[in-house]
Amino acid sequence: MKAYPLYPERHSEILDGFWDFCWMGDNIAIDNIQPAALVYNELMAVPGVFDTGIDRFGMRGVGVYRRKISSIATSDATLRLKIGGMGLYGRIWWNGREIGKYNLPYSGVDYDFVTGNETEHELVIAVDNRFDKARTPLFLPEFDFYGYGGIYRSIELQQLPECYLERVQVTTLDITSGRVRLRLRLGGKVPDELNFTVAFDSNKAESFQKKITNGEIESEQTVPDFKIWSPASPGLHTVTVTIAGDSIVERFGIRTVEARDQKILLNGESVRLLGVCRHESHPEFGPVQPPHLMIDDLRLLKDLGCNFVRCVHYPQDQTFLDLCDQMGMLVWQESLGGFASPAAPGHFEDQTWGHTESEARDQHFLELQVRQTALMVQHSINHPSVILWGFLNEGCSDTAGGKALYGTLAGTIRKEDPSLLVTFASNKHERDICLEYADVIAMNLYPGWIDGIKDWTTPSSSWIENFINEKAKIAERSELKEKPLLVTEIGACALYGCHDRANAQWSEEFQADYFKEACRCILKNSRFAGVALWQMFDTRSFVNAGQVRAKPRGFNCAGLLDEYRRPKLAYDAVKKIFNDFWRGNSR
Repeated sequence: MKAYPLYPERHSEILDGFWDFCWMGDNIAIDNIQPAALVYNELMAVPGVFDTGIDRFGMRGVGVYRRKISSIATSDATLRLKIGGMGLYGRIWWNGREIGKYNLPYSGVDYDFVTGNETEHELVIAVDNRFDKARTPLFLPEFDFYGYGGIYRSIELQQLPECYLERVQVTTLDITSGRVRLRLRLGGKVPDELNFTVAFDSNKAESFQKKITNGEIESEQTVPDFKIWSPASPGLHTVTVTIAGDSIVERFGIRTVEARDQKILLNGESVRLLGVCRHESHPEFGPVQPPHLMIDDLRLLKDLGCNFVRCVHYPQDQTFLDLCDQMGMLVWQESLGGFASPAAPGHFEDQTWGHTESEARDQHFLELQVRQTALMVQHSINHPSVILWGFLNEGCSDTAGGKALYGTLAGTIRKEDPSLLVTFASNKHERDICLEYADVIAMNLYPGWIDGIKDWTTPSSSWIENFINEKAKIAERSELKEKPLLVTEIGACALYGCHDRANAQWSEEFQADYFKEACRCILKNSRFAGVALWQMFDTRSFVNAGQVRAKPRGFNCAGLLDEYRRPKLAYDAVKKIFNDFWRGNSR
């Protein structure tokens, strides 16, 4: 399924479908694989993961995918292989020649190469889902979401012209006149000067001739008959840019985003963010997101009364973001950075969670973080739904090494896109020394569930209000007091179908009471610009890791729905609170 941008003049082919497959298992190093020597005696779906199948559920090792291709007729053509995302590590061969390695789980990565003169071609992709800190330091085995093995998203093969259009970034300059800036990024043999045409929507194309600087051209344009994009009225436009031998169609929305006076402003008006955190997860499909599942999840978000979704904890599918654009859902998009569950409850802020300072100081880790974060912005740049760029969830933002890394990543985002808001979700709170890099202060809080547990005789929900109000005071520091404040995780777990009259932990009653109190306290405190509840639905986590109490069934069970999207009592509780809020407040 194609997401924007589109390239209507290029020869291209979506390679989704059934591929030949060879399971190598856990007894071979991926570096030792010779594709020509393998026997492909199975079929495997692409997109698809091999570790949810009945014959190798939960297994780790190497799986090798093969696809025969006869649609490329031109010899010595420059091709681009677009991999939407896979995990955790991969090698790619074209006609027996390795054309690249993959070490950015969940990221969309392109591979350019020159084909030979063969009449039939063979594409082979080996995927390794074993944890290997040297190869894939971005994904740790302690992360509280499962590291699946396979090809998560679509694969496309394109034939590139001599000079081609990489992207056209569209930035809103003025919502009153529809004025936008187009930034054309070119690749291949780039001339000194370029003739090109620009057409908005179905309007007539206009011709231009401009000099090229560092492979780019900037041009200011006025969109005819423009519409403003907002959640209530998600008006969308397309721009088609054409050069000799290539063209691109980008979809965008006219809107502005600012942080000012403790508020998040959309099109100059304050907006309160009411939402949830959402993983790409399903018990059968893993991170693979069929279109039916994506649109149903967005319908559930709308039914809940959400205007906001925090996409955790990796760059998410461009097709999902296309749907958010169309359906008017505001989005936080973040690069890969996870977190590990604590060894014991009650010490949330004292854990060495997620990526450590030693990793932050590692040059290879830094390079991969910068690369995947830049790619995230480049791929998602024109989605009007995206208003917040995030990175390194619950990382080492209380350390000197972390501060250097956080500063670098914030600078990376602002270089790619100075128009949107930069943030990160912190669990370091008072100790955090990186908040200066954020346009919006974001805190993950678990009062009475992980944070602040003192005795079993006091209901967990009674800890929430004082805890939240105390944490809000952090944002009153002089250097932070003008910045908006978000709660980006808060929640408690329940097992679907577990009921208890005493509201015992893990019961649906316990969780519903917890979420009701959390929402009440946050929404009544005007210092908070919004909330993203943890989480939309239950998600697969690590299994057999010695933390049975933390992960019953091998799932993070904090979802308002279970993993099959069946609602718990908390779903209806939150739905009532969110929808009552909108009835009493303008969107």
